Amino acid sequence: MSGRIHPPVSMRRRPSRSAPAVVTALLLLALGVALVWAAVVRLAEGMWPVFFAEPLVWLSSTSWDSPQGWTAAVVLLLIGLVLLLCGIIPGEFGALPLRAKPVNMPGLPGAGESGGVPSVRGGETVVMSRRAVARLAASTCNHIDGVSSASASASGRRVHLDVTTALHGTADLQHWVVDGVRSRLAATGLDPVPEVTASIRSRE
Repeated sequence: MSGRIHPPVSMRRRPSRSAPAVVTALLLLALGVALVWAAVVRLAEGMWPVFFAEPLVWLSSTSWDSPQGWTAAVVLLLIGLVLLLCGIIPGEFGALPLRAKPVNMPGLPGAGESGGVPSVRGGETVVMSRRAVARLAASTCNHIDGVSSASASASGRRVHLDVTTALHGTADLQHWVVDGVRSRLAATGLDPVPEVTASIRSRE
């Protein structure tokens, strides 16, 4: 039995690239099928299909130094650059880290007391998904006096609240909402605590 200690697996995973990869693969597949079909038509009928012949005629009559040639080159360059950046630039984390207290040994003072902050054993990490953070923020906001309804969205660094109220003056309510939600997220153990912003809309 091996005595090697494996490092803990990070729970803060970045979004997968499956969606753009599938879209790119489907586009390339469609292009390949079109080329194969055009080749079959060429062998069977002795001429290229119209959808394939017209671009060839346009390309053969277009000079590389013409505005059309430069435009096509720039468009292809931009598409390639976008695809390259999509593969290189990492996506935003799908979860926010929580500050966790280590678990105390049974029988020692403070065992099991975490003050609302999750406790973990050594080497473990605790995270909260962005969706869970948004739901917590919206739920907290809905319990604040003056708030009729609230929805929230969360990113890796910011939580934004869309609040509807029956009040006409919204300045004080905005401070209550921002401070209350920020305090709740801090008490949950988010570290660092994301920036909290709010948009207040008065209901007629």
